[in-house]
Amino acid sequence: MRFSSLGSGSRGNALIVESNQTRILIDCGVTLRALSEGLARLDLSTESIDAVFITHEHGDHIKGLKSLARQCSMPLYMTHGTAIKSGLDHLPQMNILNHFTPVVVGDLLVQPVTVPHDAREPCQFVISNQPASGQQAKKLGVLTDLGSYTPHIIESYQDCDAMILECNYDESMLQNGPYPISLKQRVKGNWGHLSNGQAADLLSKLQHQNIQWLVVAHISQKNNQASLACEAIKAIFPHHDRMRVADQDNGFDWLEIA
Repeated sequence: MRFSSLGSGSRGNALIVESNQTRILIDCGVTLRALSEGLARLDLSTESIDAVFITHEHGDHIKGLKSLARQCSMPLYMTHGTAIKSGLDHLPQMNILNHFTPVVVGDLLVQPVTVPHDAREPCQFVISNQPASGQQAKKLGVLTDLGSYTPHIIESYQDCDAMILECNYDESMLQNGPYPISLKQRVKGNWGHLSNGQAADLLSKLQHQNIQWLVVAHISQKNNQASLACEAIKAIFPHHDRMRVADQDNGFDWLEIA
């Protein structure tokens, strides 16, 4: 199993996950043109996607979804609240997610995970492959867009072989930055985003020693710096060679889970 980002941040998010038989898209927060161009860099096309999973209805996660759905007929998966709030509940290829029921697409198993975020019914995902007999399954945790973490989240993201983890803001930069007070309160609230420190605290509660790839993601361009996010994470996860940063414009290239 391997994964690659086409972009991560407040201007757009899209993640490709593929196994031997299946390729899925997590979020489509970029324009259809940007999605096609990003896929082309990976020698892929929109027609090669087997299914799309959406975390929530904010524009940086669904910007290009209507255009993609018009062009392609692959199934779409999101919670009922997300479908209603995004106005996409009428689409014929819509499938409603149950937070407690995993979805099987080809040889991938996708488990939704409820998260606290200021959207209608948000979730994140833990994705596992279904390997051939005698081989061990691999597990990718995707966890961004949450303002705090719960016991359920801690339990759901144990034993990941790879993880994409939000480090949205540095507390000092947010406090002294250009956002109005109301927006600062939203970002740092329990239904907003994770700070660098919160992300490190969460990581310390997970069995992170065997993580092959840890990707620092959804970094605010106004309230954070990649160096600050990495410094906070490295206090818990000192394996510099196994860390990557998800860039807003270019995401990151393929990372393979061995």
